[in-house]
Amino acid sequence: MAEVFLSALVQTMMGNLNSLLLQQFETAWGVKKELGKLESTLSTIQAVLQDADKQQVQSEALRDWLRKLKGVAYDADDLIDEFVTEVFRQKVRTQSDTMNRVRNFFSFPNSLVFRLRMGSRIKEIGERLYEIAEERKFHLSDRVVDLPFNIEERLQTDSLIESEVFGRDEDKKKIVESLIDFSTQEDVSIIPIVGMGGLGKTTLAQFAYNDERVTKHFELRIWVCVSDNFNVMRVIKLIIESANGSKCDLEGMDSLQHSLQEKLSGKKFLLVLDDVWEETPEKWNSLKKSVRGARGSKIIVTTRSEKVASIMGTLPSHHLQTLSDDDCWSLFRQRAFGHERQERPNLVILGKEIVKKCKGVPLAAKSLGSLMYHKTEESQWLFVKESEIWNLPEEENHILPALRLSYYHLPSHLKQCFAYCSLFPKDYRIEKEKLIQLWMAEGFIQSSVRSNHMENIGGEYFNNLLWRSFFQDVEKDDDGNIVWCKMHDLMHDLACFVAGTECSILQVENAESIHNISRRLSLECGYSRKVRTFPRALRKVNHLRTLLLLEGRSFSIPRDHFVHFMCLCVLDLSRSSVTKELLVSIGKLKHLRYVDLSDTDIKSLPESISTLHHLQTLRLLGLYELAELPRDMSNMTSLRHLEINEYDNLTHMPANMGELKFIQTLSIFIIGQDRGCGIKELQDLNLRGSLIIRNLENVMSRADAQEANLKEKPNLHKLCFSWGSWGQDIDLKLTGNVEETFEGLRPHSNLKRLEVKGYVGVRFPHWMTSSNLVEISLINCRRCEQLPQLGQLPLLKVLVIQGMHAVKSIGNHFYGDNVAEGFPSLEKLTLEEMPNLEEWSGFNGREVLPCLDRLFVVRCPKLTTLPCLQSLKILTLNDSNEMLLGSVANLTSLSYLKIVDFKELRSCLGGLFPNHTRLLTLNIWACAKLESLSGELGNLAALESVCCIL
Repeated sequence: MAEVFLSALVQTMMGNLNSLLLQQFETAWGVKKELGKLESTLSTIQAVLQDADKQQVQSEALRDWLRKLKGVAYDADDLIDEFVTEVFRQKVRTQSDTMNRVRNFFSFPNSLVFRLRMGSRIKEIGERLYEIAEERKFHLSDRVVDLPFNIEERLQTDSLIESEVFGRDEDKKKIVESLIDFSTQEDVSIIPIVGMGGLGKTTLAQFAYNDERVTKHFELRIWVCVSDNFNVMRVIKLIIESANGSKCDLEGMDSLQHSLQEKLSGKKFLLVLDDVWEETPEKWNSLKKSVRGARGSKIIVTTRSEKVASIMGTLPSHHLQTLSDDDCWSLFRQRAFGHERQERPNLVILGKEIVKKCKGVPLAAKSLGSLMYHKTEESQWLFVKESEIWNLPEEENHILPALRLSYYHLPSHLKQCFAYCSLFPKDYRIEKEKLIQLWMAEGFIQSSVRSNHMENIGGEYFNNLLWRSFFQDVEKDDDGNIVWCKMHDLMHDLACFVAGTECSILQVENAESIHNISRRLSLECGYSRKVRTFPRALRKVNHLRTLLLLEGRSFSIPRDHFVHFMCLCVLDLSRSSVTKELLVSIGKLKHLRYVDLSDTDIKSLPESISTLHHLQTLRLLGLYELAELPRDMSNMTSLRHLEINEYDNLTHMPANMGELKFIQTLSIFIIGQDRGCGIKELQDLNLRGSLIIRNLENVMSRADAQEANLKEKPNLHKLCFSWGSWGQDIDLKLTGNVEETFEGLRPHSNLKRLEVKGYVGVRFPHWMTSSNLVEISLINCRRCEQLPQLGQLPLLKVLVIQGMHAVKSIGNHFYGDNVAEGFPSLEKLTLEEMPNLEEWSGFNGREVLPCLDRLFVVRCPKLTTLPCLQSLKILTLNDSNEMLLGSVANLTSLSYLKIVDFKELRSCLGGLFPNHTRLLTLNIWACAKLESLSGELGNLAALESVCCIL
């Protein structure tokens, strides 16, 4: 499968060759002719690779040709990278020392020796590529596609159901109920059944299609296997043939449409379109207008693609899930032992272990069960148990061929992205943004390296793989954005199969037997007790391009190892033992695009890091001792993501960060007073995600604040504004007009979350009370005597107010001018560390906060009453006034109550609980003087749990 990664590699090289900087470089250094020949040869090879990608290469000679091509292509890529690096270095030298341009021109990179050496290498690689390109005697474009199995034969399904189906009764019930439901308004309703290959979508459709209630309900039932050839005329002809039970000889769209209408007109029909792949809406719309019947007609569509389901479906998709272990075993058992074969206990034990490989996929259970039917020796069963799916005999194993159908339907750029995922272990939680950054580093994103849209394109790639069921078990954040996902084990097997030796996962203990041809490795070494040092065998892999160190806690790496990995593009050393000396050697790896040093003990980064001109992503999460960043980071002009933790020891930023024109993620910006360190550096940066701006006391005016240009940054969804160091007051004489400064920090209306820390003004900015914010945190704003008028924010769901010492009351101003709309969406409210808060009232004594679900009151010792909150379900009172408990009696909707650290609490008071008929959980912690709960809980009829820890 070498062509999977080669296509991306050649495309990246061609993009680099065409870059403007390289054109300037080739003109100055006299290598234009050689690079032109190289570009022409690469263009020819790219066309050949596209042919190879469409075929599944079976010829050993052709495989050998691709291996040779792969070797020289990687060498060419490394050489081009070196050229681009020298261009960057020369540009930096020229800009930093304009008076010494003549000296720089005659320095080593521009010397005759360097030019001759590079020219010689270009010529040598060009000749090797030309010789390989000349070996096109295979005539790939003229060959008949030779797939490892017959697709057409595999794809032909029918409506006949298998003798026994396991674990799909509930699924069948839902589908049948949807089919015979009269409440739908459409004449023809479409029900998509969606899931990865092998889950039994066709079987479920057959199951429902043959149900007695369904057969009685529809006048006409039609089954059509569509497969990957969604030609509208062909599909219409298949529908007519299925309805008539005979061959259709009609030609022409008009004749076919009239014939189909005659057959369906006035009839309530059920049509199953099995195994649909086509994602073009126009084709479906063309077919849809031909398929019309009586009201109540239904169409079932089975597909592996969520996109197909969204295009075709008019009713909610039915997402098919995996089977339970018991149902999988029943299916395997039926195939492996049949009804007559004796179930030997030793084989049953091994069989149950084999079934674990299936991970709930019925096709895998059937296939492996059938494979074991003719195997009677325990050693044969043991071999299958210990083998990977892709190593089992293909002629007896139908799992991978079925899954490979999904892979073959992918465009080439998605094939390489999917194959790359084989580097992660099974059941690994894959971080979406990290995965996209890795794809970018590998050159898989089809976009200019300077494009601001690479991340968006990578997101589309991810979504396409998700829609096609290559990913599953997604986890989303509060805004509904996907953060994590996993791959099904069988999909992981498929990724390993198609990646071949390009990608390898190695256990540290076994790393001594590493494949010499692997270019992308991940090491599983986190909790190894046997091995604590880096495998020395890796030194032999001098062509390594990706190294992921997975779970590398307490894992030491010799500082001289990385001099052997001069071709590395991706290096993940997170959670390992990294020394400063080791980092210096990393600075020599000029091809690096991605570096992750998160959760290590690093306190500072060497200046050599700033010479990594190709670096796109630098992850420094969890480095709580990190004191400073390299001072010349502004030279890293390819940097797109700089990820740092909020709480760290950083006191300043490198100067001129505004030079990083392509940066997308900048977790923190610390405003300094030196030149090039002001807030103006943010002006032209197209940032996304979240940003913490610290030391805002160094911004002296509204005009200065406006230079950050935050209102023109639509992709920033979370902002934190911080004055001074955490927990420390700042000199008010140094803050200028802080309230006007805050007004000047107005963000874009897309902002969802705002955090304000250490603000020393008295009033909040006007823009804050007319925004689309969903979450607000006001922390240690100690001089503010009145809360901002936030009640008019229509989308606000979470509000945290902490450390506002000057606030004495919460009243009408807080809710806004129109109480009918005050806090219409607020669900969670926290009041914490408000030592002078004495009163919290409703609006003119009436009920407020109509959607408030959770309330936390922490260390508010003077607060004695709560307003009437009829929707409140969860209440936590922590170290507050004992009199506050009297208000709890009015909160009759409570289902959860937690009382913590009420030092003087002796009794829960007789009148506290009489109306709490919905209270399910009562927790009382650290109330040392509480004497007894007896007699207090008698009216709590719904109470399920009581926890009292004194």
